[in-house]
Amino acid sequence: PVDRDFLIMLNAFDIDPGTYVPRIMTMTDFNLWTWNSRIFPDIDPLVVNQGDKVRVRVGNLTMTNHPIHMHGYDFKVTCTDGGWVPESAQWPEVSIDIPVGAMRAYEFVAEHLGDWAIHCHKSHHTMNAMGHDVPTFIGVDKKPLTKKIREFQPEYMPMGTAGMADMGTMEMELPENTV
Repeated sequence: PVDRDFLIMLNAFDIDPGTYVPRIMTMTDFNLWTWNSRIFPDIDPLVVNQGDKVRVRVGNLTMTNHPIHMHGYDFKVTCTDGGWVPESAQWPEVSIDIPVGAMRAYEFVAEHLGDWAIHCHKSHHTMNAMGHDVPTFIGVDKKPLTKKIREFQPEYMPMGTAGMADMGTMEMELPENTV
C-alpha cells in the first residue's frame, strides 16, 4: 500500500510552429514531448505530504526511450512490464529508463520538504517543452543570489551561466572518468 499513486503517460507530437494541430501521420520525427499530453510549465505537480509513501507509474507512448530522473531522492524500482518486483529484488535508482511502449513504477518516501524536479534526462526533450517564453539565466552572474539562497538552503547549487557547458565547472565533485 502507498499513500499517493501517480500515473504519467509520456507522449510525443509533431506540431509546426504557429499551428495548433499535430501531424498525425508522423512516425518518428516528433518535436514536442509531453507528460499526460501537457508541456512544462503546465504539468500538474505531484503533491504529497512529508512522510507519504509515493508510487509513480510511467508509461511511454512515444517512439523513443525516456530516462526519467528525479531530483532529491533515491527511489526503488517496484514494477516493470514483467510485473511487480518482490521487495527483496527491488533496486535503488535516481533515473529509470522507460522503453518504447513500456510501463515502469518506482516508489519512495517523501522525507524531504520542498519542490523536486522530475524530468527526462534527454536534454532535447527537457529543453523542448521549456523553449518558448521561459527565460534562461545564460550569462547572468548568480553568485549574489546564490549567497542569499544559501542562508536558507545551505546545500543550494545553482546551474551555470553558460547552460550545459558549465557542468564541468560547477561546485559538484566530478568522477575521475569525466573529460
